[in-house]
Amino acid sequence: MSDVGRHAAAKVMAATMTLMAREMGVQAPPARLWMPALTATEIREAAQAVITGQAAVLWVDESHPAQGLAVLRAQPLESRLMGVGSLRLSGPWMVEPDPALRYKNARVVALKAKGLARQSDSHFLSVKTWHDPSVLRGLIDEGFQLAEIGARLAGKLDYENQAEDFDRVAGASLRIPKNFEFPAWYDAFGDLFYDGHLRHGPYLAPAFQTALWRELALTDLRRGQPFVFLWQDRPEEPIGIAWGAINGPAGTLMAIHVIERRRGQGLGAFLAGALFKRMFRMGARELTAETASWNLPALRLYHGLGLTQTAPLVALHLKL
Repeated sequence: MSDVGRHAAAKVMAATMTLMAREMGVQAPPARLWMPALTATEIREAAQAVITGQAAVLWVDESHPAQGLAVLRAQPLESRLMGVGSLRLSGPWMVEPDPALRYKNARVVALKAKGLARQSDSHFLSVKTWHDPSVLRGLIDEGFQLAEIGARLAGKLDYENQAEDFDRVAGASLRIPKNFEFPAWYDAFGDLFYDGHLRHGPYLAPAFQTALWRELALTDLRRGQPFVFLWQDRPEEPIGIAWGAINGPAGTLMAIHVIERRRGQGLGAFLAGALFKRMFRMGARELTAETASWNLPALRLYHGLGLTQTAPLVALHLKL
């Protein structure tokens, strides 16, 4: 597609998603629980990906954009680590009260995604969507397999209401030690982000998830995204990390991790508070987080930090 074509597609897509966001905001349950309203940040990110050629718009019916759409993006890092082409499907988004039509539309989008994947010689498709039974049935009937059920949480980031600043707790300090090297820090934790929330089976091995999150964390660290490191003073050793990502006013809580023997001491909330202050100072005013639906300690922590669960999430995979 030419530059002009991508700009035109992005413009139509952004306008359609904006209208859908308004409609989703007034839907009655359970539809509002299945598919929460789109945010302006999500719409901007999707449009930018289409403009730059990193994503394609999949319309349910190109002659009637309001019927629904999805966005198919290339995943270069995942492709490199897996050794096969990988694509990620976002959506599908639609404002359709009839469950039979939602099912049909989901199948249409899935078929188009598989077609584009084959054209680009990609062999792996992933999708993270809301817990709409009709949409899930449509995707599963096109060959997608359930990988994980999770939860998304959201809240306002208000530094004024946070506890006052301090940088030391329970014999540990928020600092970066001398001769700091992130890979060594990561390895000191072992499987840092390997808590089950990131075990996407049956196709993705634990080694893939460990390598993927190590690469993502190192990339964000180099880009200047907010990190907080908690270091035990005596003996000197790493005991915790909190990691966030910022895109304009939107902040994402990527991970909070405390070594097992130091859990239950309030260090997770301490790390989160320090991270939130840093994110606020960097311009973030909203916050989202995701975790596995069974991860009750994480859910309790996030609720205690003022985040509210918005909707269940379902991850599915398809190997072509």
